[in-house]
Amino acid sequence: MTNKRSGHGPRRFGDLARPLLSPALRKQGFAQNEIVTRWRDVVGALLASRSMPERLRFPQGERIDGVLFIRVESSFALEFQHLTPQILEKVNTFYGYRAVAKLVMKQGPIPRAAPRPSVTVAALPAETEAGLARSLDTLKPGPLKEALGRLGRRILADGKA
Repeated sequence: MTNKRSGHGPRRFGDLARPLLSPALRKQGFAQNEIVTRWRDVVGALLASRSMPERLRFPQGERIDGVLFIRVESSFALEFQHLTPQILEKVNTFYGYRAVAKLVMKQGPIPRAAPRPSVTVAALPAETEAGLARSLDTLKPGPLKEALGRLGRRILADGKA
């Protein structure tokens, strides 16, 4: 049995955006754009919310010991500076070799993602809610069960089930 993707259905935004971002990122020195698109995965949620990579420069003809230029919120710059050795280690672990030898910080604002509007789901009739609960009884309590419950409520509230 193969798991070939048919091309239909939902796709990750990063997969769709990569071909569009690559030329612009390459001009900034990001031959591999994953450091930008996966910055949160590389350094963690806290550091990613307060910083963003701007460009990566390597010595001429080299692909090691580069300089990574990072924009950092002014209020977080001192703490970021103290974390430089750990950040370098995380970045180089991500690349799999010593790609970056130095970080250069530039203080400035970091663009924030617009908050997503909350979705209000109408209350389901008691019998429908009970049926949804029965269908989830085999799952142990936790985030998966809660997420499936929310999804089920939205689908049932839309009347598409």
